[in-house]
Formats: sequence, structure tokens, C-alpha cells
Amino acid sequence: MRALLNNDVIVSLVMNETDGTEIGELPKGVGMERLRFNGSGVVDLANLTAFWIEEGSFALHSVRVSNSHYFEMSYVDRKRLVFEDSGFRLKTLEEITIEEQAAKIQKLKNILKIKLRNSIGDIQDQNMNTLAFVCALIVYARLQPAALGTFFDEIIPDIIEIFPLSTWEQTLKSGAKDLKTAMQEYYAGLENL
Repeated sequence: MRALLNNDVIVSLVMNETDGTEIGELPKGVGMERLRFNGSGVVDLANLTAFWIEEGSFALHSVRVSNSHYFEMSYVDRKRLVFEDSGFRLKTLEEITIEEQAAKIQKLKNILKIKLRNSIGDIQDQNMNTLAFVCALIVYARLQPAALGTFFDEIIPDIIEIFPLSTWEQTLKSGAKDLKTAMQEYYAGLENL
């Protein structure tokens, strides 16, 4: 079997006897994305315990290529690879758990965003609803009209269930501190203009 190669990557197989490089037989049932030609034969990346890994592309090689680093790992670990100043390393289980948790939270946020958009409207509509609540609170705090009092009495149970203190207390405390710090930096920046 002959093939056109890019370093050790098999780009395509060729049918004539003059083009490309003789690579020998291909293993059955293995996709081309996992196969490399190491100079003496075709190897399956899944069978290797170390690789030459390109910076930037994270492409795996069975032989040294330019801009690559030698790294010992299994093929299944490739999704855990990260590159730092000191070179390649595998993400820790803690890092993977944190990323998975963040992805699950983002998925929930996306579902919530869609539900809010479908029930309230786009972000402008949502901001208008928030502004309407704030203005109603200002009017009620100052004038205390009976109609607004009745309105708030009716929605208070829903608000308590929407934002239970047990869920939001720590977030709001931390958020208030972070907002205070950010605003102090902002005010200091304004004074220095």
C-alpha cells in the first residue's frame, strides 16, 4: 500500500506504484485519523504509550516533527492535554470535575435563558420588566398606594420561592463585596482622569 504523507500522517492512499511512499498494510477496522507511518510501518495511535505532540494543534505523531514535544500518555488521555509554559501536561481529575460542573451550569443557564426569552421576551424586555419592578418599589416605598400593596402581597410568595434565601444568601453577600470592590476601583479611576 502506498500513501501521500504529511510527516507521519497518512493524507491519502494512492493506487499507482510511483506516487507516495510504501507504508505496508493497514490494520483493519481502524480509522485513518488514528494511523501514522513511523518510517518502518503503520502504527495505531491507540497502541502507543508516548507521542510527539505539536504545539498549537495538539496533533499526535509517532515520530518527531517540528514544533513538537515528546510526552508519555495513553491515546485516551489526549482530551486531557493542556499546554503551559513548561510544556504539555494532563489536566487533573479536579480540573476535569470543575470543567464538567461549569459545563453543566452553563447548560442550565442556557435552558433558563431560553425559557425567560420565551415567557418574558428578549433581554430588552427582561430589563424593562426589572425596571418596572424597581419603579413600582420606589412608588410603593414613597406613596404606599393600596393597589401596589395588594400587588406585592400577591407576588411575595412567588418571589420567596424564586429566590430562597438559603440558595442566594452567600451569593448575594459575595456579590455585594465584589461589587463594592469593583465600584471603588471604578470611582478611583474616575477621580484620576
